[in-house]
Amino acid sequence: MRHTLLYALIILSCITCTSKVNTENSILDLVPNNATLVFKINDFESLKDELSTNEVLQNLKTLEPFKKIANQLQPLDYLADQKKGLIAISPLDSTNIAYTYISIDSLSFKNWEGLTDKSIETHSYNNLNITKYQISESLFFSSYIESYWVTCSSEKLLQQLIDEIDSPKINSSLKRFYAISNKEKVMNIWFDMEQGERLINQILTPDQSISNFASWLSLDLTLNDTEILLNGITETNLETNHFLNLFNNTKPIQNKTATLIPSEALYYKSFGFDDFKKFSKNKTSANYKTSILDSLLNTVEEIGLTKVGNEKILLLRTYGTATLLDYINDEKVSTEEYSGNEIWELKSNNKIFKPLEPIIGEASFTYSSIIENTFLFSTSKSGLESLLSKYKSGDTFDKTSLYKTAENKLTSASSIITISNLKGTIDILEETVSKSLSKTFDKSKLNDYVFGSQFIVDDGFYHSNFLIKKITEEDEQNTVTSAFNVQFNTDLATLPQFVTNHNNRKKEIIVQDQENNLYLISNSGKILWKKQLSGTIQGKVQQVDLYKNGKLQFAFTTNNEFLILDRNGNEVKPFTMKFSGGNLNPLAVFDYENKKNYRFVVTQNEKVFMYNSKGDIVKGFKYDSAEGNILDAPQHFRIGKKDYLIFKLDNGQLKITDRVGKTRVTLKDKFSFSDNDIKLYQSKFTFTSLDGDLIQVDTKGGISSTKLNLAKDHGMDATTRTLAVMNDNILQIRNKKIQLELGVYSKPTIFYLNDKIYISVTDIQNQKIYLFDSQAESIPNFPIFGNSVIDMADINNNKKAELVFKDQENTIQVFKIR
Repeated sequence: MRHTLLYALIILSCITCTSKVNTENSILDLVPNNATLVFKINDFESLKDELSTNEVLQNLKTLEPFKKIANQLQPLDYLADQKKGLIAISPLDSTNIAYTYISIDSLSFKNWEGLTDKSIETHSYNNLNITKYQISESLFFSSYIESYWVTCSSEKLLQQLIDEIDSPKINSSLKRFYAISNKEKVMNIWFDMEQGERLINQILTPDQSISNFASWLSLDLTLNDTEILLNGITETNLETNHFLNLFNNTKPIQNKTATLIPSEALYYKSFGFDDFKKFSKNKTSANYKTSILDSLLNTVEEIGLTKVGNEKILLLRTYGTATLLDYINDEKVSTEEYSGNEIWELKSNNKIFKPLEPIIGEASFTYSSIIENTFLFSTSKSGLESLLSKYKSGDTFDKTSLYKTAENKLTSASSIITISNLKGTIDILEETVSKSLSKTFDKSKLNDYVFGSQFIVDDGFYHSNFLIKKITEEDEQNTVTSAFNVQFNTDLATLPQFVTNHNNRKKEIIVQDQENNLYLISNSGKILWKKQLSGTIQGKVQQVDLYKNGKLQFAFTTNNEFLILDRNGNEVKPFTMKFSGGNLNPLAVFDYENKKNYRFVVTQNEKVFMYNSKGDIVKGFKYDSAEGNILDAPQHFRIGKKDYLIFKLDNGQLKITDRVGKTRVTLKDKFSFSDNDIKLYQSKFTFTSLDGDLIQVDTKGGISSTKLNLAKDHGMDATTRTLAVMNDNILQIRNKKIQLELGVYSKPTIFYLNDKIYISVTDIQNQKIYLFDSQAESIPNFPIFGNSVIDMADINNNKKAELVFKDQENTIQVFKIR
């Protein structure tokens, strides 16, 4: 079917965009009249980040025709500090296309001074300046028009926009789509299919026919590392013979023929409607011929098409078989039995497939059979025999990982649905779209991807879904298995830690090697970037939202620096601060009211430096010098409406202040602190001593001590209601004790994930990782092999837990718990 071309358009859309947009409708005044493909970019930084990590696009961008479009838009890569904008693609002449980029963001360039092969010329046109830019082989033109910066690959097109600015002709469909566009998505895509044939013919090969499928396509883009998802609507023109109009006034149905076809099918297509009579009526409106044979198919509610090897198979699911069965009995030449089913050979000149020509073309089938209420047709007897055999053994398409991967992203009822593997996609493209495009996909490395499309009829339009997604095997339940590992050239200096990707709210991994290279790694194991630091990170990396816009930065200290990096690893000014003498503690970050008014606390020996979100010292904070060296990062607790800042000092003093640094709780006692953090447990500040005691301090300064006879190298962690202590080889969780093998154990770590508490310890000596629940019951299939403390998270937001740890000295492992 023609709609398979949309796969290509989707990928093309994503690869070629590096742009931006304003929210005023007047921006549409500057879209060329003949623009047929328009991209609205709502978040340039996020889009650029997601494009760079998407495996599908990275695979295809060097192949024609995607390379051609990418080269055309190459000049936009030079632009910097862009936030939002529109890109419009137009046919320029019979052989060339042009782009127009429109943004309210001022025109600036990356590393302009460092560009050597460049030139600028400016001249006047109709009282406006047009600037010609030449950067290497890239030529483009720009002007400031009606509060917008407009950049074109064609000076003639830019002059035309200037000429027409007082009388713009805005496409009504484009204006409507713009008004209802989903600004939460990184990009919206609009394609004029009726007028876009010329554009597609230039990008692909001549004589492509897409204008007869629908009129407009409006899609929202979602990108992840291994998938492209597009969701939106497709519109038709009721006065035009669009293919989708065949399904007008019908209702989508559950597509069930996938349960009958063999698992090795290259593709699966299904067309469903609640009333075949309406389909026949729509054929008449679309100038397709009808005949008395249409009435034979009145009980058909689903038409399935598939290809197994070189064999095409047609399936007609009905709610009543009598009429069609009578016709087949009249048309059959012979009957054979196979595995309990009859296979009929039909007359070569039978006309039963004529009513289906708008969907199946002029195809004809010679052999037929039936499974329950579904008729099967094939060009060979062996094709039906194979289908019947696979069906009876349960080896069907709906049980494959390919189908299930797509099924999880598509709705259960459709008017049209297509699911295929790479070979099936190539086959469909070659038959219905373009041999050159099919050859492009044949060169790709997308063998382990599923391709899917779906249309669901609604009142005057079609809900539309498209996907290209890496095939994922269903996780076997009650298992702990490796998801991926990453090996580095140098041994690691820090433990891997999960951090949040603010674009999709999923998790990534940050880790540093012994050459002080900091790495950000995707949740599929791809190294996104590495950055050379001057020292080793102290403690954990903190994430903050400095600009209160949902975008997260990484904040941390090294031995002698306090740094904040953005998501791409760039330093955020003015947060690159050096401290002579070094010896910095891990960074503390306080957000008293959870309003992102951060306080960054850097401690060095007895000194306390508190910075605000602008990088200025907080003048109102008085505790800038402690009575002794500060042992670790200060901590912040909120109890009721009061804030408590806690400092452990090497002179045994526990200093508890309010948010301005004044003493809030006075303690005369001194303590021999263990190296465990202070926790808020049972509404008390709780810690352990080197003497093996559990000490609790209340908000009035009351102190209680419990002798636990702990070894000096014991470990402790706590939440408000759960206390975990590791002492020699005895792990105590709440009041329950577990005796583990003799070994050298890490501190326990408590995780709260998907409404469940997990407690982990690692036997460093025997390289075993243990995991328990809050009732001290071991999680099934633990311990596992590993030699470091773990971090734990739900990295894909699928309510399932993953953990990361250092395996060998230069390797990290991610395991999934199912």
